[in-house]
Amino acid sequence: MRMMRQYIRIAVVGVLAALASSTAEPAHAASRAHRHQSCRTAYNTQANPNYGFGPRVCVHPNDVVSGDRIIGRDPDPFIRGQLLRAYNSGWPD
Repeated sequence: MRMMRQYIRIAVVGVLAALASSTAEPAHAASRAHRHQSCRTAYNTQANPNYGFGPRVCVHPNDVVSGDRIIGRDPDPFIRGQLLRAYNSGWPD
């Protein structure tokens, strides 16, 4: 009888451990998937302005993008439009 109780305790502990690990895994998997989310990338021309390209980085909402190049950054949408028009105009600086 004593041996049977010990086996039952071990079984209950094993079941509880399996339930705990199965409920914790989806939360871990979700955080891992969020960390490796893909983003739209472009060349950072500000890193190497003489050649017009640099490393590929994620495009943020305040970035000014022309083609596949980040040419500037500003929080004001009007200024971003001005930067893009000036860049695409073809006139020298």
